[in-house]
Amino acid sequence: MSEQDNGQNENSAMPRRSVLMGAGVAVGGSLLASAAQAQPPAAPIPQVGNPSMPAYNPSTEYVFTIYATISGAMTVGDTTRGQVRAIPITGGEVEGENIRGRVVPGGADWQRSRADGITEIEATYAIELDDMTLVKVINRGIIDGQSPPENRYFRTAVRFEAPKGPHQWLNEAIFLCKAGLHATRANTVQVEVFKLV
Repeated sequence: MSEQDNGQNENSAMPRRSVLMGAGVAVGGSLLASAAQAQPPAAPIPQVGNPSMPAYNPSTEYVFTIYATISGAMTVGDTTRGQVRAIPITGGEVEGENIRGRVVPGGADWQRSRADGITEIEATYAIELDDMTLVKVINRGIIDGQSPPENRYFRTAVRFEAPKGPHQWLNEAIFLCKAGLHATRANTVQVEVFKLV
């Protein structure tokens, strides 16, 4: 083959190569465009600062009050998670429209004071109702030591463990409490119990 023939073959191959490359680019671009069209539209970004109110707004019903008598604190001292102490529960009463009883001596309110002024509490004790039913009480919450003493933020969530029977409704709801030292009874914590409905 002569150099002239070889040059002609190379020149004739160049346009074919360009056409093939151009077709490949066109097909690739077409595939990308199709893939983009197949993607579902992006979800709208939720607006912040203007939430709609839920249809249901929970409320509470007052159930009863626990008046728990206490004695002096037993201090564990400073720990890696704050200062810990236990406050013995020595007795008391339970008073409500449909429920009455007493606080069984022997429980304790374990408290942990944090550096931010909040005290975490966990009280475990028992109440005995008028029909001799024994109910376990586990009460957890916080006390804000920086809130005004006359309106101290002392809130808890209490869980009851009652036997099957007339008082098993105590197992079947969530109960919230507002608590604080009784205004006139010495060494008494007043715990107002509300059922979340």
